[in-house]
Parts: sequence; C-alpha cells; structure tokens
Amino acid sequence: MKSFLNTLTLYFEALPDRLRNKKIIIWPFFIVITIFLVVGMFTQTKFDMTIESWFSDNDPMKVALDKFHAEFGSDDGVYIVYKPKDGNVFSAASLKSVHGIREDLLNYRKRLKKGEKSILDHIVRINTIVNAPILKADNDVLLSKKLVGNVIPTSQEELDAIRKTAESQKTFPLLYFSKDAQYGGIFIETDFGTIPLEKDKGEDEFGKEEEENDDMTMTFDESAVEERIRFKPVDMNEYLELMKEINAVLYNPKYAEHLKYYPIGNAPLIEYSLKIMTELGPLYGGTILIIILLLWLLFRSFSAVLWPVFIVIFSSIWVIGITGWLGITITTMLMLTLMLIVAIGTADAVHILSGYLFFKNHGKNHEQALRAVFKKSGLACMLTTITTMIAMLAVTFTPIVNMKVFGFMSAGGVLLAFILTILLLPLMLDLWSPTAKKAETAMKKSKHPIGRFVPNYSLIIQRFLTKVLPVVEKNPLGISLIFLVIFGFCVAGALQVSIDSNMIEQFKKGSSIRKTYEVVDKNMMGSQNMEIFIDMGKENALQVPMVLKELDRLQQTINTSYNDLVVKTSSLADVVKDAYQTLNEGREDMYIIPDDQKMLSQTLFLFNNANPEDRRKLVSDDYRKSHISLQLYNTGSIEYIKMFVRMNQDINATFGKLKSDYPDLKVNITGGLALIMELSDYISWSTIKAFLLVLCVISIILIFIFGSFRAGLISIIPNLIPSALTFGLMGWLDVPLDMDTMVIAPIIIGIAVDDTIHFITHYRGEILVDGNIARALSDTIKEVGQAITFTSLVLGLGFSVMSLSSHMGTANMGRFGCLAIFVALICDLFLLPAMILIFKPKFQAKVIPSPARVLNEDN
Repeated sequence: MKSFLNTLTLYFEALPDRLRNKKIIIWPFFIVITIFLVVGMFTQTKFDMTIESWFSDNDPMKVALDKFHAEFGSDDGVYIVYKPKDGNVFSAASLKSVHGIREDLLNYRKRLKKGEKSILDHIVRINTIVNAPILKADNDVLLSKKLVGNVIPTSQEELDAIRKTAESQKTFPLLYFSKDAQYGGIFIETDFGTIPLEKDKGEDEFGKEEEENDDMTMTFDESAVEERIRFKPVDMNEYLELMKEINAVLYNPKYAEHLKYYPIGNAPLIEYSLKIMTELGPLYGGTILIIILLLWLLFRSFSAVLWPVFIVIFSSIWVIGITGWLGITITTMLMLTLMLIVAIGTADAVHILSGYLFFKNHGKNHEQALRAVFKKSGLACMLTTITTMIAMLAVTFTPIVNMKVFGFMSAGGVLLAFILTILLLPLMLDLWSPTAKKAETAMKKSKHPIGRFVPNYSLIIQRFLTKVLPVVEKNPLGISLIFLVIFGFCVAGALQVSIDSNMIEQFKKGSSIRKTYEVVDKNMMGSQNMEIFIDMGKENALQVPMVLKELDRLQQTINTSYNDLVVKTSSLADVVKDAYQTLNEGREDMYIIPDDQKMLSQTLFLFNNANPEDRRKLVSDDYRKSHISLQLYNTGSIEYIKMFVRMNQDINATFGKLKSDYPDLKVNITGGLALIMELSDYISWSTIKAFLLVLCVISIILIFIFGSFRAGLISIIPNLIPSALTFGLMGWLDVPLDMDTMVIAPIIIGIAVDDTIHFITHYRGEILVDGNIARALSDTIKEVGQAITFTSLVLGLGFSVMSLSSHMGTANMGRFGCLAIFVALICDLFLLPAMILIFKPKFQAKVIPSPARVLNEDN
C-alpha cells in the first residue's frame, strides 16, 4: 500500500507539467463537452415531484396502487375548497359562480381551434353542489337527479329547499359544503396516473366517452384488469398546465369577485413547490456570492476567486447535463446536490490554492509551487473525493428511487468537481495565478481603499493557528474528555430523534399552502385520502349480504375508532343503504343493508341503472372488487403509522370471518398517503443502514490507506461528533427525521472526513521525515490548518444560505450542515491533535531523509 501511495504521490507531482504539454487538446475538448452538456441541461432535463416517483416500478405498494387505478381510475384530482364572499354556499351568487366554473371547465373544447388539444382533456368529471346526484324513487324505480341542475333559482324559498335537501344527504356535508355552509367544495377528477403506457397519444385514453354538455366519464377494458397495467407517469408540466387552465377559469373576474379559493391535491401542491424551486437560482447564486466574497477576503486575489467559482459552476452544469442526456428524472433534491458540488469543488480548489500560495511564499516559483502542492494535496483530494462519493453512494442502498438518483448525481458531481480541479486548475493558474505576498509586506496597511478597512484574514487565521498546538499540548487528555462528554450529550439527544414525515410541514409556517390545508382540515372533508382496496377473489361476492355487512362493519369501526384522524369514509355499503332507504319511502330504519340476497341484488341493479358512473367508481362490473375511501386530517407519519397498524388488525379481524368462503380474498391499504407512510418506513431503515455503511467503509479505507489501525481510528472518531451533534440537536429541539433530513448524517460524515484526511495525509508525510510528533503536528497545522479553516468558512457559510429556503427540509439541511462543518473544524484543530499526542501514530519507524530529499525540500 505504501508503494501504491508513493506512486500516486509522484503521479500528482508530475501532473501539472503533463497537463501543460497537452493544453491544446484539453481546452477544446472541455469547451465541446460543455456545450453538449449545456444543450442537455436546457432541453433534456425532466423534473418529477410526485410521491409515486420515489418508488421503483415493482415496489409492492406501487403495484397495489396500479391495480386500484386499473379498476377504479385515478385518485389524483384537484379539490378546490371555496369561500363565498357573502358567507353562504347556497346563495344564488355562489351557486351561479360554481355552475359557471364547472361549465367553463367542461366546455373548454368550444374555445379550441380545430385539431387543437388542451390539458383539460385529462379532466374526467367535476363534482359540485350544483350537479351533486340525489336518488329519487318513482314506482320502485331509482332515478338519479342533480340537486340544482343548470337553472339556478333566485327565490330564497327555492334556495332554502335546496339547502334542506342537501343537508339531508348523508354524503354531502363536508364534501360539498361545510357544516356552517360558509365553505364549499369542487372536486375535479382527472385521469392522471391511469393512462396505460401501451396507449398511443392519438387514442382516447381508457376509451373516454365524451358528452356534449355534461360530465366526461371513464370506461375500462375489463378483460385487461387481471393483468397489471403499467401507467404513464405524470409529467410535472402536465400538473402545471392543468393548474394554469383551472386558475384561468377560477380567477375570471365574474367568479373571483364572489369566491376565494383553497385548492389541494398534487397539481396545486406541485404548482406551489415549483415556486419554491424558483428559489434554487437565487440561493445558488447567493452561495456563489458568499464564496466569492470569502475567497477574496482570504486570498486577496481575483484569480483565486475566479477559478474555484469556475470549477463549481461547470461541475454543476456537467452533472445536470449528463443526467438530462441519460433521461434520468430530477427532483427537488437537486439543490442539495448542487450544494455538495459547491462544497467539494470549492474545498479541493481552496486546498490547492492555499498550498500553492504557501509554497510561493516560501520562495518557490510558479512551476515548483504547482508540483509541490499537487504532490502534497493531490492524493488527499483524491481520497476525500472517494470517501465523499462513498457517503453519497451509501444513500442509494434503499428502494427509494429519488434517493438513488440523488446519491448517484451527488457522487457523480463530486467526482466531476475533482476531475475539473485536477485537470483544469493547473492550466487556469498558468493563465492567471495569485500573487504571493511576504508576511512583512502583507502586515503593512494596504493602500487600496477597501484594504484600509478590511483586515487580512489570512494573517489573523495564521496567528490563531500558532496558538492551537500549545493549548492542546498542555492537556491532550483533558481536551479529549471534553469532546467525549459533548459526544455523550449528543448521543443522548440523538436517541430522542423521531422519524416523522409531514408533507405540509415541509413548508414554512404562514405560507399559503399551509393555510390552505389548515382551512380544508378545519372546515371540510380533510386534506389527505387513502383507499382500502378489496378483492374478494370471486365474482358477485359483493352482492352477498354477509359480505357487504362485514364491509359496512369495518367502515363503522374506522369511523368510530379513528375519528381523531378520519373525517369521513365512503363505500359501496353507503350507496346500498341510501338506495334501499330511498326505495322504502326514505324511512330512517331502512337505512340498512337488506338481509335478502334478491333484494340486495335488485337494489344494486336499480342503482346501476340510475347512476352507472358512480357504480363503476365503487365496485367492479363483476362485483368482485371494491374499496373504502377514507378522508383524513393532515398529520405526521407517526400518527398515521400507528393508525395503519391498528387498522390492519381491524381489517384482519373483520374479513378473517370471510376467508373460509373466499380463500382468495385480498385487502390492501393503498393511495398516495399509504405511499408516504411506506416511504417513511423506508426512511428509517435507509438512514440507519446508510450511516453505518458510510462509517464502516470509510473506516476500513482509512485504515487500509494509512496502513495503521491507530491512524484510521484517529481519522474517524473526530468525524462522529458532527454527525452526533446534528442528530443530538434534532432530538433536543424536536426536529423530526423526514425525507429530506434523512440524508444529513452520511453527507456530514462525508464532508467532515475530508479535512481530517487532508490533516492526516500531511501529518503522515511530516512524521515520516524524522519521527518528531510535535514538529510534524506544528508544520501540519501551519500548512493544512489554514486550508481547512478556509474551506470550513467557505462551506459553512455557503451551506447557511440554504437555511433561507421556504422548504423546511432544505432549510434544516442548511442550518445543521453549517453547524456540523464548523464543529468538524474544531474537532480537526483540537481533538485530532490531542488524539495524535495520546496515541502517537508514526506509521512506520523513523526514516532519515536522503540528501536528495533534503535538497528537494529546500528548493
């Protein structure tokens, strides 16, 4: 291993001269590749922020959702809660506005030119208080009529009659209007997520039937239901276009003057999330500006500012362009990937620049300084790239697709930043390099106007570093014990960290999206939904009274046992009871499921004749499959998971009685909320596995590379504290671990270990000279201490920019990432030297340098 490391050291030492001889090839190659990747970035990049995108195609939960979609259509719609400005959902002005909105959305084709298509083609149905269906009996025949219809009454007497009828319908309250009638609901059903991949774009998806002046409906090829149908993923632009068209209708002055809107669902959520994503540019730009300012303050050279910024910007362009050309979909985690590229790219460049100036200040010319710094720092930069890539790749050991994409993109971005630093920075410094300044000259007051007021931070840092080792040497054991106590405190806090994902709490308090969800939860049917998908495994099973009664019993259990979370439920059982009651003169005691098989079948037959569309949404044509829809309040995954565990027990207890008669019976909890809960479970295990994997692999690599168990142990221990501190503070401050903060630990240990590797690598080179630990530590702190302080300042303050994000996951990454980087610096400057003084790793026996080496060092 020693021979291998020496070979790499010599390779990096000679690299600047080799690159200089091939610059005629390197620069054109770089320009051509960059142009190609810029084209890919702007033309091929795709974003997906849907919850389904987090799962692989064959994930069991996604398979179950596909089966539900194949049978009952999409659950991906837009629910628009509106508040009439006159405070009454049943006023003539309110009803006319809602009717107008519905008609404008349904009759959009009249506004299109011949052959023109619209995103509104994806709307399947629009349910409002105006067209809400009510059952009427006429000579033992069920009829489905609209509550209001196309003619809006104006007399108060007629309006009061409409309200009375609406309030008598058991399924209308909270769905179409709030209990105080101050809020209403418009539910727009779409076919998003239910368009088979096999369908050509020119065909009518799912055999959609169009009606001239009424709802559009969906039909399915029943012969294909038994096989799994794979559906086309919804493009983010489709959601955005849909909301654009919906908003164009909603905010038409003739409607907006009467109504205020609170839309929820994937489309409005992604519309809002896109606004958050627009922060990426300013935040990224802010990070670059901070880096520019700090680099100038630290190096006082514009070339030292230009080249690191050049590297991180083009590394970012390259990784996005490559991802685009590969056809890989990008998510909101792109911001974190870009920040990591900025962090690692800047760190490598700063180490090279700092070492370059160090050697120039010690009398070496440009070529000699480049060879010396690449000899000293090239290997360390390569090792830090490897360990950081390992940290990023550890995140990919999860079934979560977006985490895989994030891990691979981040690892690739870190590698690209290293490659550009190693291959281009020497050539850049040939074009324009920082000017070395003697210490006595630098200490003089600058004549530059800015210099008179801005101190030389490089000198300040050097003065600070000269005091570090004497402090550590006085009591290395005491310093180590202090850090041990801090570590224990952090571990105690980390044990209190909860895994709790709440989609809406990812946005800042007071944001419009949070207010919207609060309004829906407080006044209407709840902002979350899930489905219990039932496959009896036998045709006509759902026409058997015993089966429907068990379904109804489960539904009532859910309503009573989980009323703190479940707002309302609906199922085929509700329809049967409502239809049977209607057929029996509306008697309250007839709101039941009939015991007689023939009576139940007749009731279902009559309901199907009256409203076949609603029947198809509730039960399959062969009466084998059905579902219970649940509307829930928004809360964290901890509460949902507790509910799911208990609910599964209730499902097994209820349907277990039917297993003997229906051995192929299957019941699944599915829907978007179920996917989120599954994701939360993946998060908990992925976090633990990723952190342990990173810790083990990096420890093994360090021990292997340094050829010393002591050195490997010393390298990894200081880097546990920043991660432990992060989780400790999350525990003490009650910040939950969610889909964003789950990646904090591996990222922090990957970044924190970088400076440690630079420190240990330089220490190794110094200790091999004469075996003098005190001198080796002093020279290492003097040379490397400045570089790791520079990088920590740049990275820590750069990460802090993310804390300004409106997305709480990104903001938490900024806060905790910034803190962890500065804590890692303190550990490297104080704990690491203390542990070296205690354990005294020398790597090998004392080596007397050869005259040639002494001469080379002097030059």
